[in-house]
Amino acid sequence: MRIKGVDPENAPESVKPVFQHSLDLFGRVITPNLVMAHRPEILLATAKLGQAIGASTIVEGRLKTMVSVRAAQMMGCPF
Repeated sequence: MRIKGVDPENAPESVKPVFQHSLDLFGRVITPNLVMAHRPEILLATAKLGQAIGASTIVEGRLKTMVSVRAAQMMGCPF
């Protein structure tokens, strides 16, 4: 990656809950979170957007999952 991510051990307190959620979901803090942690307000806003999308019932949960997997495949993401 071109931008070195924030060291999770030295991360600002405000981003630690987002990092913990990433650890719980993926077993590690994912790279986008490490990079966005340079600007905690951006990381926190992005996390809230993700929560809102996840909580929305307009689109069926299975379809959201399928779209996420397909988008990850198209970008070469390992998820």
